[in-house]
This record gives sequence, C-alpha cells and structure tokens, in this order.
Amino acid sequence: MVARRISRSQLLGYLDKLSREEALPEPRLHQAADQFALDIDQLLANATRLHVRRDLVRYLGVNQDLLVQWQRMAEERHEVPRIDQSSLGNSHGARVSGAMVTVRSARQPHPQVVMVNDQGEISAPLGSSPAARLVIVENLENFLSLDGTLSLLPACGLSPAWQDADILYGSGNSITNILLTPFFQQYQEIGCLFDPDPGGIRMCDTLHQRGDLPPLYFLAPADLRERLSASTRELTMKQRQQLATHIRRSPPCAHVAGLIRTTGKHLEQETYLLPLPTTEATR
Repeated sequence: MVARRISRSQLLGYLDKLSREEALPEPRLHQAADQFALDIDQLLANATRLHVRRDLVRYLGVNQDLLVQWQRMAEERHEVPRIDQSSLGNSHGARVSGAMVTVRSARQPHPQVVMVNDQGEISAPLGSSPAARLVIVENLENFLSLDGTLSLLPACGLSPAWQDADILYGSGNSITNILLTPFFQQYQEIGCLFDPDPGGIRMCDTLHQRGDLPPLYFLAPADLRERLSASTRELTMKQRQQLATHIRRSPPCAHVAGLIRTTGKHLEQETYLLPLPTTEATR
C-alpha cells in the first residue's frame, strides 16, 4: 500500500513538534524528510530518541540551527504553484502555469506551437489565425499524416469545409487540460478524432462535461462497426460499465461508445489510415 504524501502543513507540524520536543509519528517524519529531500540523519545526529508508544517518539537535542533552516524552507512559497510544489518534492501537487498545443493545417502544414497561460491569454505565432473548425487527433501518427487525416474527414461525414480545419495533436489526456478552454473557444465546431476505445471516449466525455466549449463531435468513419468487429482487442467488463456511463451523459460519445460496447471491441485510430480488408468487411 502506497503511503499518502506529506503536505507542507504536515511537514511544518512535524518540525514544530521537534522544536518543542513533543511526540510525533516516526515513520511519517522519515517519509516527510525523504519526500522533501531533507537529510534526517544530519538533523538527528546528536539527538536522544525516546519511544512513547507504538510509532510515536520524542527527540531531545535536535540540531536547532538546521531545524530553523528547514522551517524557513517549508514556509517559503513561490508565486508559481508548480514550482512551489516541486521545491517540496511534490511536482505533481499543482498544475503547471500554462498549456501548450501543436497545430497544423492544409494552409499552414508546418506545425505551429500555441501556448495558453493560466490567465487565459493565448500566444500564437505571428501571422497565424485560427480556422473556423478544429480537429483534435489523439495519436501522433495521424497528426504527422496530414493528407491521410484530411482524407478521413469525408468518411466521417464531414463537409468539404472541414478540409480547412486546424489539426491539433491531442497527446493523450493533456488535451483535456482546463487551461486550454480559451483556445478551444476560438472555434465554431470541434471534431474529436480519438481512439475508438474507452480512453478516447473518456477524453471526449471530459471535454463535453466542461459545458463551455463549441459543439463537439466524436469522429469515426462510416465503416467503424466493421472495423471494430474485425479487431482482436476486446473490452473488459469494467470498460463496458464505464462506457455505459459515458453513453448516458455525453451525447457526442453515445454513437461510437455504443458501437464499442455492442461489438465488445476497440481500436487505435492509426488503423483508420489502413483500408479494411474485404474478407474482414464481409464477415
């Protein structure tokens, strides 16, 4: 069982107990020192250890100068939460201060990097402007295959106007970062070309639940049922239950999620770049 991480306030509490020579949980003290990269042996080198009960101990005569340094370090806060938490050995304890995406299109085939800070300000290359529509692809191969991905869009039921859409590399769950909301709001419509699997459905559901984005569509070719039926990748019972939840609450996910659940199969979106074998399609 993984031990629960130590918070800054807990660390300060342990240090305060050490300064007042009060009882504290020894395993948690050592965990805190390890988590925050502090040399506990140096602090307790000349201290006397007194066992109280169970895992509670008292330390008498700790290095007071070093203890004060630790307390000051734990009390200092950086204005950027991620940096602040990283300094305490907890780099995943706070969101980064911005988000970054990579976009390309038929009119701008060379990838462009767009950044959004935690104030919602968008920083894009000079001379670039968003298209009316956006297609998010989950996998890098589809992003690199610009022509192949654009040629898929008619098979997904999209009009020729979508050939001018911006194509965004979604890079897995990072695309659901709430900081990207202002970037998405620049578009009139958003197509989600995600994997037809529980993970792709979950990402679309997360975006839909946000409620403040343009209309979303889970994109899939018309022959998806046949492609799923030919797949060797099967769903687990837990995945079936998760899909049922997404179907109920997220209309954009319902059709594809329903096909996945009905066939009991799922796919990677890179397979869209391959033709469905005739022998498989006619089973």
